[in-house]
Amino acid sequence: MNVHAPKRVVPRILLGERAPGSSNQWVGVVEGAVLIGGVFAIERLGLFDLGVLPIHPLVLAVALMAAQYGALGGIMTAVMATALALLGGMLPQRVVGEGYFEYLAAVWTTPLAWLIIAVLVGVVSDGHRRLLQRSELALFEAQKERELIAAQYEALAARAKRLERRVAGLENNS
Repeated sequence: MNVHAPKRVVPRILLGERAPGSSNQWVGVVEGAVLIGGVFAIERLGLFDLGVLPIHPLVLAVALMAAQYGALGGIMTAVMATALALLGGMLPQRVVGEGYFEYLAAVWTTPLAWLIIAVLVGVVSDGHRRLLQRSELALFEAQKERELIAAQYEALAARAKRLERRVAGLENNS
């Protein structure tokens, strides 16, 4: 008797992977824009003085997006935050007598810190995502094996029952 393997089911995470160009990536872009835009709006509307905080609030937005979407999402958020900061007039003022190197260092220190944070948090997040995928794939394979063993057991149990009936029938005929 030939027992066929059960219907193959693809693991959830492997199905949930976002393909390049997928609409799910746009959700990340929108989330990043809302986070960055919210911080920028709070500063522009004067609802809260962000200068009193020990770190720039966009660090949190970059770290959150890197944790959620990996290194690429964090880098994109850091680039969006840098563009908004530079275009939005969040540049420090150049002091009289300050050299160009010191001024450029003051301007680019924060965006480079955002980029470094995005890469570091994103790499850790990507590593956890790969580990989770491997674990789910191993679980999927174990479930497949369990279902195959269960199907084989059912086939053997049915065979044993038939043989028992046949032996019982032969003994009754004797």
